[in-house]
Amino acid sequence: MLKSPMKISAAARAQIALGLDRIKARTGVECIPAVMWVDSELNNGIVPSGVLMGAFTEAQRNEIAHILRSDNGYEYVLSVAEEDFVRFVGKTLDYRDDNYVLV
Repeated sequence: MLKSPMKISAAARAQIALGLDRIKARTGVECIPAVMWVDSELNNGIVPSGVLMGAFTEAQRNEIAHILRSDNGYEYVLSVAEEDFVRFVGKTLDYRDDNYVLV
């Protein structure tokens, strides 16, 4: 498992858990959170740049095992382009005002 370049706050973990619980309730599938970066320049400003959450299914664990990360035992995938990785280094993923933010 890869070391986490960032911390994940309690508020972010709680919000991620809510999202994963919703997925499980709808589909019956356990998921692993995926942290992504949206670049507004790549979507013509439709969505502002920032953190976006996604998920991989537990069934995909073997496929993503080489990119799984851990922040004090909390597993996730940091699914970002190489040039965006630096945005996360030394930061904390938090959840504020209905948005995931890096602080």
